[in-house]
Amino acid sequence: MACGRGIVLRMGISARARSIPPSAVFELVNRVAELRRQGAPIVALGAGEPDFPGPPEASAAAAASAADGRVGYTATAGLTELRTAAAAHVSRICGVTYSYEQLVVTNGAKEALVLALAALCDPGDEVLVPQPAWLSYGPMAQTFDIRPVELPGDIERGFRLSPSALAAAIGKRTRVLVLNSPCNPTGLVYSRRELAALAEVIVAHDLWVVSDEIYWPFVFEGSFCSPAALPGMAERTVVVNGLSKSYSMTGWRIGFLAAPEPVAAACNSLKSHVSSNTAAPSQHAALGALGSGDGFITRMREAFARRRRLALDAVATMPDVQLEPPAGAFYVFPRVDAYYRGAIEGSQALCRALLEEAHLAVVPGAVFGEDRCIRISIAAADEQVAEGLRRLGKFLAGLRGKVGSWR
Repeated sequence: MACGRGIVLRMGISARARSIPPSAVFELVNRVAELRRQGAPIVALGAGEPDFPGPPEASAAAAASAADGRVGYTATAGLTELRTAAAAHVSRICGVTYSYEQLVVTNGAKEALVLALAALCDPGDEVLVPQPAWLSYGPMAQTFDIRPVELPGDIERGFRLSPSALAAAIGKRTRVLVLNSPCNPTGLVYSRRELAALAEVIVAHDLWVVSDEIYWPFVFEGSFCSPAALPGMAERTVVVNGLSKSYSMTGWRIGFLAAPEPVAAACNSLKSHVSSNTAAPSQHAALGALGSGDGFITRMREAFARRRRLALDAVATMPDVQLEPPAGAFYVFPRVDAYYRGAIEGSQALCRALLEEAHLAVVPGAVFGEDRCIRISIAAADEQVAEGLRRLGKFLAGLRGKVGSWR
């Protein structure tokens, strides 16, 4: 039989592949691109991609390495000089000392998360994922026949995971807790005291923590704290970080994994078979970025703080929309279920209507585990954020007018 488009030989696609849907965010990005090709004036507040061009030092370092011919294979875990610089970078952020032997350079933070779960869990083990959560944690676990267990968040408590809820969810096969602070999509930032209370449960039940710290610089209320910094936690925490958000280097695909040395070695072994080294020019770009200082990060933080204020002020004018001010990251996650009427039966229907009718791209909260909300990225330019929020307010006002008396 000829193998052509749409034809699959023998048994077809695996059950595992069929069970894992594509990323809703990337599907939205593709749809936005398609609509723009058709001439639609889309305001895109869906993807979490900063609008900054990235540090010039990164591009210069990559260009110099390519001109010098330094584009061949590197060690799977990354260039020793980059691992050393990244270990110092993560150590400063976390307040925990990491050596370069504990550091693996990955293809973005995504690969670091996947490697950590694969290294720590066997098939049938469970990973706890507090909700709402970034939409890829569950599918990542399922790829390795690890069972993701969703822990519903309490919207009245800002979706914080309580120690009692954590303890109640732990079973015989529970192996890992995923923590993401600052959180995508909610902007939740756990305080040191809150993390210490969770750490007591984690240590008592001998769990691992995979700590996704990719948004660490963007904290607007309180301060950043890594769970690795707490007593008894460094030896049971895998820290995941990278440059996609903090240095606006999404396409360079540079992530970092910092862990106890045996875990880092296991991740490196897995990586050697899955993807080999991260692209050499990207590694040199990362060295350039890390050597450029904190000025770039500071400018981005200031811009996101300004856009956050703009978003909070705009949402406050929208009747029946509730919003917990995000303490960190660069999203707002307003509750909009008061507008679920008629054809708008949930966040996915609302976001489809916003895209097709108002030409505004935002992400339905349902894909993060909270259907009452939608996620709005404030990583776009100020004028785009302002225009997107204007369109949202106008669209919701139109929904109110269609149903007459709202209550």
